Amino acid sequence: MPLTKDSYAHEIINDDTRLQLHFSLIKDGHYFYSPPHWHGHLEIVFIQKGEMTAWVNDQQYHLHDNDLLIVNSRELHSTKSFENIEYLLLQIPFDYLGRVISDVSLIHFQEYFPAGVTQPAKDALYSCLFELARTYTEKEDGYLLHFSSVVYEFLYILYRNYSRKVTPEAVEKANRNFEKIEEVIQYVKVNYRKNISLNDVSGILNLSPEYFCRMFKKHTGQTFLEYLNAIRLIHFHQDLLHTDYSVTDLMARNGITNYKVFIRTFKETYGTTPAKLRIQC
Repeated sequence: MPLTKDSYAHEIINDDTRLQLHFSLIKDGHYFYSPPHWHGHLEIVFIQKGEMTAWVNDQQYHLHDNDLLIVNSRELHSTKSFENIEYLLLQIPFDYLGRVISDVSLIHFQEYFPAGVTQPAKDALYSCLFELARTYTEKEDGYLLHFSSVVYEFLYILYRNYSRKVTPEAVEKANRNFEKIEEVIQYVKVNYRKNISLNDVSGILNLSPEYFCRMFKKHTGQTFLEYLNAIRLIHFHQDLLHTDYSVTDLMARNGITNYKVFIRTFKETYGTTPAKLRIQC
């Protein structure tokens, strides 16, 4: 789920032109934070080693070895990974599913599969993921054919055992709420350097500040101020690694005013101070 600072709201997936999906085996030795974003893909995250915290809408998951997370299309989600993590990432376009599943827009897949729970269907899902990793790594002659067949097997098991159908009315309501949150995300993307008040953002949606705060927390799992600070933090982090400006200047350039809160949040997110991180990188 890695993001650049210019693509944190709607993540663009670079599809493989042959399979029309994205697959990666990721190894990262650093702390990494991806702020709330969405995309039109089904996203599968399988932790092989290490630890990750994920937020999907208003749900928080602490993922460890052999935990599996499914992020449905157009769901707001964010992740925080810690040092020395290894995970499998599979992203499948919604159109890919629509070719083989009727009424796919009404299908919702189970999100969280903890490692400690043993079920025949879950074990079959895991076997598919292990086989995808092996096939992708070894790249034997004809591996794309086998890889594609295993992806379909994974989706078949997931659909038959871990999906439910929602009503068109529920989808329409979710889309309305999603569009409101997306409008706020786009506003923050453009204006995060400025002094943004609750009156500013609630006014965009013609809501009272109190109602807006409740709605934003319900659908993102965090307060608006937490989200705004997270966006400023990731921009600061990118600038820290790619410019020579001082920490004080970078704070000012990214709309950060509370030094104590900022330093505490930065250390919690990236595991060290800005000065030490700049030296390490």
